[in-house]
Amino acid sequence: MKKIISILIYLVTIIQANNLDITLGDFSREVSSHNNINIYVDEDLNNTKVIYSVPDTISNRDLMQLYKKSISKLGYNLSKTGKSYYLSKKINFKINDYIYKLKFDSSSDIKSLLSALGAKFTYLPNLNSFLISATSNTYQSIENYIKEVDKLQKQVILKIMVFEFNDNKALERGIQYGSLYKSVDNTVKSALNTIVAPLSASTPFISSSGFYSAIRLLNQDNEIKIKQFPYVLAKNNKRFKFEAVQNIPYLVSTTTTEATNTSNQNSTEYKDVGLKINGKAFMHEDYLTLDLSLVVEDLIAGTVDTPTPQTYKRILESSTNIDYNKVLLLSGLKRIKHTRNDYSIPYLSNIPFLGEIFKYKTNSDEEINITVAIEVVNTNSKEEKVILNSLSFCEARAKKSEFIDGSCQFNKSVQKKNEK
Repeated sequence: MKKIISILIYLVTIIQANNLDITLGDFSREVSSHNNINIYVDEDLNNTKVIYSVPDTISNRDLMQLYKKSISKLGYNLSKTGKSYYLSKKINFKINDYIYKLKFDSSSDIKSLLSALGAKFTYLPNLNSFLISATSNTYQSIENYIKEVDKLQKQVILKIMVFEFNDNKALERGIQYGSLYKSVDNTVKSALNTIVAPLSASTPFISSSGFYSAIRLLNQDNEIKIKQFPYVLAKNNKRFKFEAVQNIPYLVSTTTTEATNTSNQNSTEYKDVGLKINGKAFMHEDYLTLDLSLVVEDLIAGTVDTPTPQTYKRILESSTNIDYNKVLLLSGLKRIKHTRNDYSIPYLSNIPFLGEIFKYKTNSDEEINITVAIEVVNTNSKEEKVILNSLSFCEARAKKSEFIDGSCQFNKSVQKKNEK
């Protein structure tokens, strides 16, 4: 059954109009002949009857514009390919709801992706899933995009070692190091020079094997003191944080005055003093970009007149590229250690005048160099995965010739395995 559709085209300047009863195919051919173009009409629409009103005088360009508007009002689709047009029915795609469950913790990236695609979605945090409203074809494209993004995030192990050594002692023994460790190879010698004399080093990067061998030698001879040795897992483009601080309490007095009454209230607050390391890791194929913030704060004094803790703070902020399995050495953070000793012989030191002979006082200042070493281990490499999966935590550290502290207890069988 043929459908008759009325098309009313209004023109303000109409003086006289003719009403025509014609098929949509004939109407399209008339428009195409006036504008010297090709209009192909779908066979389902070719014999559709239309009644339209058009003025006696109208330009070819205006006729084409009115034709397009009429087709749009009728709910048909007029698409252009090159210089030709094709008239067809509009396909109304059904909007469906889909639930996509993520395999990994990538919801923030998926949200950005769906927003960029202009998709309608809702995130379900308890299910770690997305409710997406889209047509079937559109959802297939969205699903392919999600699969490319929803992957296990890369991560690295940051091995952070904080150690101290006496600058005065290092200067005194600087000449002796060459003869003391003359049997070690050049890699270890280079690491020793970088640790003890960082200003003379050409680069702050050391190979991990040379670094841990040098640390073992210095630690055995009590040249350094290992203060901290944590392992930090850092995901790609995620912040990490490590703090080794002392929580210092101090008294805070608040005075409140109301009219003629004054009241004092005391409360205790706390201040974190020590080492704070935080940053963000950006992983690449062969290296890591490390945005690092390092804060070292020491307690100086807190007296009756100044009950608030007095501190000495050093802040270092750095952004650098470091190869995997290399060690970044951050040195030059100084701390002055004041030592005061009063010695006296009981009773004899209390004798007037003569008692001074039996008293002895010493004042000394030690310049302590605080060094922070950070090694980057790529846990995504096949070699590192084999080591981490086949060995225990402490065995893996020994296998890689690292410094072993008191947190690792080895039995004889493990020690023999490492010696081999």
